[in-house]
Formats: sequence, structure tokens, C-alpha cells
Amino acid sequence: MGPLRRRLAEHDRLLASLRRAGVALAACIWLPLASAAATEAISGLQPATPQPQADSLMPGLAVEYLPGFIRHVDRLEEAGPGEPGPPLEMLDWNSQQGEVLTSGRTDGIGARITGFIRFPAPGGYLLTIQSNDGVRLRISERVVIEDPEVHTDRYSPDVLVNIETAGWYPLHVLYFERKNTSTLELYWQPPGADRFDYVPASAFAHRKP
Repeated sequence: MGPLRRRLAEHDRLLASLRRAGVALAACIWLPLASAAATEAISGLQPATPQPQADSLMPGLAVEYLPGFIRHVDRLEEAGPGEPGPPLEMLDWNSQQGEVLTSGRTDGIGARITGFIRFPAPGGYLLTIQSNDGVRLRISERVVIEDPEVHTDRYSPDVLVNIETAGWYPLHVLYFERKNTSTLELYWQPPGADRFDYVPASAFAHRKP
């Protein structure tokens, strides 16, 4: 079972347990939107100014790699330039013990991922990341998701991002995998949707070299 289906299955099991307990589901209808632990809302993010023109962009996200068996994403903040790698079409990577992203390595690798994320309409977007190991997500230079140390596969707390203006927003991800399995998956739930899904490839772009 894939990670997205596992998350949905967990939600369905929770609803079933609430029914057995006699809990009124009308009060819980929002559960597909977020877990009860969703505690943070972020507003005031600014879109890229000026907005990048279509002819200046390429699909996916740029990435550079920094080999090393680190334990915290701060090391990636402090390190010098990395080695550019093939762009990432989207952040839907769950490679178990195989290659980490497009790095050519199976262990001991950090990644700086940059580009833009496009929010197609104003409104509230729920975001979460499943990662293994550490990750830090910035949008418009603001830390939105932070799970920066060594850990097994787990989801970050859901974060509600309130978008006032549709368009492209600068995105920056720091991620590392130390040993064994690797996962980096970014999910969103756009306004009006009732479930999480991967942020699609159409929502990512980076500048042409």
C-alpha cells in the first residue's frame, strides 16, 4: 500500500472507530481536511515579484546534492555549494532502500531543492510532508514545515497556508537521508477539496539556467 493510501486508510479507520463509539460524525466531517493535531496557520506569504514568465521557466524543481552522513538540516544551510542533479518532476519520492531522489546514491546524501510552487487560486491550502529523514520547507522565505532531524517515515503536522493572491511562490526545501530507507513526499489539500493528494507536477517550476 502506498503512503497516500495508508493515510486515507488511517482516516477511514478513525471514522469507523468514532462510529463505534457513537460520536456524531457531523462534528468530524472536517477530518479528511486535517488531523486534530493541525495547530498552525500561516498567512502573509508574498508571491514572487515580478511573477516569472512562462518562457523563463522549466518544469519541476532544481536540486543540488551534498554527500554526507548528517543528522540535522542545519548542516545543509551551512554547507557550501553542492553538485547539481537532474530536476525533480515533483516531490513524491518513496524509494525504500533504493536511489535517493536523483542523486545516484542510496545513503548519506543531502539535497537543496529550489524553484516555485504555484497556488492556482486564493484560499486555504493544507500542507503536510512525509519524510525520512530530515526536512525543512520554506515558501517565500518563511519556514512552513520543519522536521529537521533523523527519523523514520512520518508525517509532519498539517499546516494551513492562507494564500491571498494566486500565482507562483518561491519554494526552498532542505532534505537529507542518512541511512537505510528514504522518503520525501509533499501533499496538499486545496480549497474545496476533501482529501490530501500529492502536489502535482503542474504546480512546480524552476528558472532556466
